[in-house]
Amino acid sequence: MKQHFFFGLIILLLLLLMPLFGLGGQLKQAFGARAENNSGHSQPPTVPAKEPAPPVQNTKSSGGEVISVMRGGSGKTEEIAMDEYLLGVLAAEMPANSHEEALKAQAVASYTYARYRMEVMGAQALSDSGAAEQEYISREERQRRWGENFGLNEAKLRGAVDAVRGETVTYAGEPIFAAFHAVSHGKTESAASYWGGTGHPYLQAIESPGDRLAPDYSKTVDVTPDEMKEALQAAAKANDCKFDLGDDPAKWFAKPTRSESGIVREIAVGGQALTGRGLREILGLRSADFTVDYDEKDTMFTVTTRGYGHSVGMSQYGADFMARQGSGYREILGHYYQGCEIG
Repeated sequence: MKQHFFFGLIILLLLLLMPLFGLGGQLKQAFGARAENNSGHSQPPTVPAKEPAPPVQNTKSSGGEVISVMRGGSGKTEEIAMDEYLLGVLAAEMPANSHEEALKAQAVASYTYARYRMEVMGAQALSDSGAAEQEYISREERQRRWGENFGLNEAKLRGAVDAVRGETVTYAGEPIFAAFHAVSHGKTESAASYWGGTGHPYLQAIESPGDRLAPDYSKTVDVTPDEMKEALQAAAKANDCKFDLGDDPAKWFAKPTRSESGIVREIAVGGQALTGRGLREILGLRSADFTVDYDEKDTMFTVTTRGYGHSVGMSQYGADFMARQGSGYREILGHYYQGCEIG
């Protein structure tokens, strides 16, 4: 899911964008803004301070390693056994009916991400929010979510966690930033292309053809010019910029440029140049692989997106597809995280 920005700037950006998600109603629902979780990291972790606090020391108990998790509901930090944490992450981030080998791959990726945040980035605690880190839900939350299927699902996911306990994806001897997402548009995106910078060389554009078979691979919605204008004007106000929209909606969006893998790299909106990622965040689009067309006869915008998530790192649907074709979890991880070792 995965040139870093300083933590303060990221928080400021998120605060500025929050009003956009309050536009409510048809626009947010139509574009398919994710509600349940982010399926892995909207931003790469920020570079630590020059003298970071020491990483969390994993203590031992009957459950093994322990991790500190900041709970969004209470605002308190809880010490959670690592196995329990991974079980809660797996339940929150991936469907329980996924293939066992795909669940194992996700468990390794989630454990690797936790180690990366603590050991490489010096984090003292991980958030339980999918928008900030990777989502975690407690046993009680899993019971409410699964109902009568709790016992079956709990046993299946616990089996996946137990089967790969301690396994980590590494690059140059360190845990990697194990980014993941729900569904790519048929090819994953490189970290450098989506987030900028030159870091994370193991996160490259990789073919993921099984994603095109996903039930929610593509989504098309119609948006009125008034709804589109409202969203863009709110974005302009929040970010202290200006979109010169004019009276002709057909001229609001220029033809975009695309990356090698196919996501929108840059698009001019009302004379203002935006990255595909930027417009995706402004409008709450499902992915940065999108088209925006205007029908002058119907006076309606048609917005089509392909994929779900940032498309960097492991595709969860792609992992499930590979598993159902006979691939083991190590082969899946090796496919999406290039040049890495698993041990």
